[in-house]
Amino acid sequence: MNKFAFLKEVAAISHGKVNISGGNVFQHEIYLAIKESGKHNEVYEECKIPLIEGKRKIHKVDILIIDDDIVIAINSKGKSFNSTDTEDAKLNDVKLFVRSIQKKFPNKKVIYQFFKDEFVSGKIALYDYFVDNGVPVYNTERYLIDNYGTDFDALELRRQTECVRRFEEAWKNAGYDLDKLYETNN
Repeated sequence: MNKFAFLKEVAAISHGKVNISGGNVFQHEIYLAIKESGKHNEVYEECKIPLIEGKRKIHKVDILIIDDDIVIAINSKGKSFNSTDTEDAKLNDVKLFVRSIQKKFPNKKVIYQFFKDEFVSGKIALYDYFVDNGVPVYNTERYLIDNYGTDFDALELRRQTECVRRFEEAWKNAGYDLDKLYETNN
């Protein structure tokens, strides 16, 4: 294999198992922190909600909390940001999601909110736009600490450990020597 092909494979494995998979692991850790807090009646991960209009038929809510009088839908976002849609288009999506969740739970108040890793107001216009239009956006770490007493350092360590495990497994499955890779780090 030539150097270019090798480096593409290295990039694919590391990006897939650390960055992309890391977001999924992070979401699952958030879900577990909320569920295991015992503060809610029901907590679901990757909950499918039928949409009431449009071509798209289903919206998968990252974390759905159901309590006596309220349903909280959480859209969990990592550190990175990529969106080609306008703020208005994204806000209209959120409004559709809220109406669709409300149809499924007609007797409950519905809140659709975002968790954004390392969220700081004024940094990303889309999230400020959401806040300005009544859609809550929270810094993930701060929210979990303040509302659930989460040991965020431990959560982050579990995420990193799982990402490393997934990377190492993929690296070995691709036929590469893990020890030699780590030797370059010393």
